[in-house]
Amino acid sequence: MIEFVLFCVPVLVYLIVQSRGKDRSLKSALNRIGASWGAPSAYGWALMLLVPLLLTSWLAITLVPAEVLGEPGVMIARITSVGAGVSVALRAIGEEVLFRGLLGGVFVRRLRFFWGNLLQAAVFIVPHLPLLLVDIRIWPILPVQFAAGWLLGWLRNKTETFVPGALLHFITNVAAGLIAL
Repeated sequence: MIEFVLFCVPVLVYLIVQSRGKDRSLKSALNRIGASWGAPSAYGWALMLLVPLLLTSWLAITLVPAEVLGEPGVMIARITSVGAGVSVALRAIGEEVLFRGLLGGVFVRRLRFFWGNLLQAAVFIVPHLPLLLVDIRIWPILPVQFAAGWLLGWLRNKTETFVPGALLHFITNVAAGLIAL
């Protein structure tokens, strides 16, 4: 829950500042961050990405030694209760709001798609780097998270909304947490 709030605070600040600017409104600020349900085709694109993301998540988890998955710092990512599932869902939504919604939107508008999406995927890795402090053998998860960040950025750019990506991110995180059990 704390992570959700931390990820959403910069977005709320952005929305407040942007909606108070000259010739700006809250609706236009929400559109710039991709806060809309999107067209049905957006969910079709998300569904298309589900299998590759699940497969790469499974592969990364199988590359991490079993004893590492049982360590206390890694247990947080495992789905062991309804509360843990809710936490995983909120984190995924918060990450999409910040990284794909706000940062992806700003970076792509300023740097074009290739560099903007690459930058948001790289920034997306930063809060995941502390996993290496738990155990360096968790490293296989990081390239998968970078690739997932890039693909979710592509989806946000393609569909002009982060909502299908948030749903996809949530499903992938829950599946990864269940795989790690």
